[in-house]
Amino acid sequence: MEQNLNDKPLSNMQIARYIESLRKEMNFDDEVCGLVKSDLEDGLTQEQTEKYLDKNFNIGQMRVLSEGLHKGIPEELFNILHNNKLSGNQMKVSLEFYEKGVPVETIQEAVARGEKPVVMRRLYEEVLAQLSKAAEQYTQDSEYVKELIAQMEMVVEKINYQEERYDALNKKLSDVEVLKEDKEVTERLVKENEDKDGIISHQQDELNKASSTIARLRDSIEHKDKEMERMRDRIESLEDKIMSAASDDQKVAEKEEKAGPSEVLAATDNKETVKTLADSQAVPPMYNGIPVYYQIPVTDSAGRVIQHLPVERTERKSNGGIAALFARLSFKKKSRADIVKLVASGDLVPAQLVQIKSAIEKGLTEGQLVELINNNVSAEKMKEIIEIAVLENSMAG
Repeated sequence: MEQNLNDKPLSNMQIARYIESLRKEMNFDDEVCGLVKSDLEDGLTQEQTEKYLDKNFNIGQMRVLSEGLHKGIPEELFNILHNNKLSGNQMKVSLEFYEKGVPVETIQEAVARGEKPVVMRRLYEEVLAQLSKAAEQYTQDSEYVKELIAQMEMVVEKINYQEERYDALNKKLSDVEVLKEDKEVTERLVKENEDKDGIISHQQDELNKASSTIARLRDSIEHKDKEMERMRDRIESLEDKIMSAASDDQKVAEKEEKAGPSEVLAATDNKETVKTLADSQAVPPMYNGIPVYYQIPVTDSAGRVIQHLPVERTERKSNGGIAALFARLSFKKKSRADIVKLVASGDLVPAQLVQIKSAIEKGLTEGQLVELINNNVSAEKMKEIIEIAVLENSMAG
């Protein structure tokens, strides 16, 4: 029985503890404990000794099983000795004749018949005698076989010689046939090379066309990339201008709201004033010495009649448009630019733009505006959504 290399022998201290446990816990006597200790000290593992530690075995049976473990008998033979309730003498005889050459199968048959040790010994001796006789016969037969093999080798050698002659003849015939076929082979190879040259030339032309197409497409892509970059810069520039104009309009509006009446009259770029003409020399028509007026006379502080009253009209630039609304609602520049871009790039009709303007004026958040623009619903639906959003914002506030 082969020992598992992973099962390491126990140290002296471990052996002492194990033997002590066998005495106290398993109640084995000193003779059994001595056998186990001797086996462990010889190098058997604890697992191997446990194979024969059985209360049903006496010390003689245990010694035979221990001897089998020492001699490394096959596990099949160990199981035959262990599992068939053999006496110590039966185990000993079977182990002895196994070492002399009796097969395990023969031992199994003798054990199965329940033979006594004496009968077992006689049976095993007969088997050994038969095996010895068979070995002698095998020796005689082997001599005869060797002679046959020597004769066969001579025959084979002659056959090989003839085959070598035939091979040489076949080689010469093949050389003759090759010489005849060389011209045909050469012509065929030349034609195949010409065909391949034509194919390679055609493929080269196709590669040149593909390279030209790739170069043209690459130039086109680069041109489009440059054009897109230019348009992107122009869009950003226009957005900056729109934002700047909206900011300037808001500042002008705030200044006008804060300005006094005299400053309003002085703003000639945002007003149109009809000139007042005070004609100090004009004399109304007289009737019996009394001046006749066809309008209510109005005089200035010097008593002169004013023929025309000044009419003042102030025109204020309104901060109209979505960009101005973005400025008044204090959206961040990038947010305004994003929303303007959405409005400009979206496929919106004028009615939808009116509703978006209304949504901005009513204070919808940037996120709400973006959702409203992206969903591209009808103007009527936009109006309802805006009212819902205003109500939601007022409840959240």
